[in-house]
Formats: sequence, C-alpha cells, structure tokens
Amino acid sequence: MTSPIAIHPSIMITRIAQQEGASLNTQLVKVAQLRMEMATAQAGKEASGDKALLNPANGAEVDLLI
Repeated sequence: MTSPIAIHPSIMITRIAQQEGASLNTQLVKVAQLRMEMATAQAGKEASGDKALLNPANGAEVDLLI
C-alpha cells in the first residue's frame, strides 16, 4: 500500500469515497460531495488567512481538509 503523501489529491478523494462504502452506483455522488467539502474547507482556510492548504499537493493534505 502506498503512503498518502505520494497519492494525487483526486485519487485520495476517490479512495476516501470507497473506504466510506460508496457503491459503484453512488461513488460519483460521494466523490462530488467530498470535493465540495474540500472546497468549503479551502475557502475557510483562505478566509482565516491560512494559505498552507489552499492547493493540496498530495493525499495527506486532502485528508487534512476532509
């Protein structure tokens, strides 16, 4: 198994959706929901002035936002 640090953010979001039990029929909806949560968290970080996680570069940063 690979480390979350080496995983692209899009792949990490899909992996989280699968770990949360999304079936093949509902996986796209779950991925969209997780992307929305990530965008909301990024907006909150931007408003607070914390620019460290505005553009997640790996899966570990995505995991911190979601």
